[in-house]
Amino acid sequence: MWEMNEDALRTRLCEEYGCEYPIVAFCHTKEVVAAVTNAGGIGVLGTTQLKKDEFRRDVRWIRDHVGDKPFGIDTLLPATFEEGNVEDLEAMIPQEHRDFVERLQLDNEIPDPSTPPPWQPSVGADLLQRARDHIDVTLEERVPIFASGLGNPAVILDRAHAAGTKVWGLIGMTRQARREFEAGVDLIIAQGGDSGAHSGRIGTFSLVPAVARMAREYDTPVLAAGGVTRGEHLVAALALGAVGVWSGTIWQATTESHIDPYLKDKLVNAATEDSTKSRALTGKPAARLRSRMIDAWEQPGAPEPLGMPLQPMLMAKLMQAVDDHHVDEFMNVAAGQGVGLIDEIRPAAQVVEDMVAEARAILAGEPLPA
Repeated sequence: MWEMNEDALRTRLCEEYGCEYPIVAFCHTKEVVAAVTNAGGIGVLGTTQLKKDEFRRDVRWIRDHVGDKPFGIDTLLPATFEEGNVEDLEAMIPQEHRDFVERLQLDNEIPDPSTPPPWQPSVGADLLQRARDHIDVTLEERVPIFASGLGNPAVILDRAHAAGTKVWGLIGMTRQARREFEAGVDLIIAQGGDSGAHSGRIGTFSLVPAVARMAREYDTPVLAAGGVTRGEHLVAALALGAVGVWSGTIWQATTESHIDPYLKDKLVNAATEDSTKSRALTGKPAARLRSRMIDAWEQPGAPEPLGMPLQPMLMAKLMQAVDDHHVDEFMNVAAGQGVGLIDEIRPAAQVVEDMVAEARAILAGEPLPA
């Protein structure tokens, strides 16, 4: 039974993984991951766009900076992607969609990219191979935690456990949770529909207690995700039956984050309702701050976005051009509904400290820190 006192922050997550606070931070910036781990949480690096050598380099960099403290990686495990060679996949992109993207670039006078896009056609075509590479490096480097959504991470359980790696699954529906519980994953992240990037339709306050109740049958811990930015969310997550929180959007608005300063300012100035779901960039519904790029795909006459990996293949060149030339109004950033509570850029360690201080104040029945 969870008790509402300061010791409540010392959860099963802390006991099993060796962190000081039950706060997990997902971010694509290795410096943020290391800072959160060193501040007492668990940093998890988003790695889907990294090549194999880049992946290994970043894992080793993090370990050099955190020592034996816990950290993890999160990558994409494709489940229903189209398979085939580059030519086969390219041929599946309709001319109507190609024409639409070309007009969008020309009409807005966006120059061609000056660097290769991370979503090369070969990346879309070879996502399965990239996932295999990431799994291999994770286990070779003995990364403490392997997390994944979309595909079922249970497929690597035996190999992971042999290497000393824990396997976490991100789910957005209770039937997904049941499947992964039964497969034996080590932890479930119940990701509500108010989270950033790819997520489902069920709200965090409905999903988390349903999954936490189910988890009792399997004695498997659950993290709450979706809209987490403050200590209030941490305390609420514990009350809902979770052993901690998984958060993402807030870490982009940190000093260490590598995202463009324009996008950091956009996060700080955003309201909750500025987070919108769109298939325009990846082919799957993903929560982002509204931009002219997203708006263009929602205008009358715009084609329906393609599925994954065709849509990211289609958009790769234009998205890279937007980033290379800082076409601000077309730049995109993933953001959940908790974005409305982000009001300043802080060091990642300060975000951890503030969240803990806010949670402790609530648990002690004291006013929240100013």
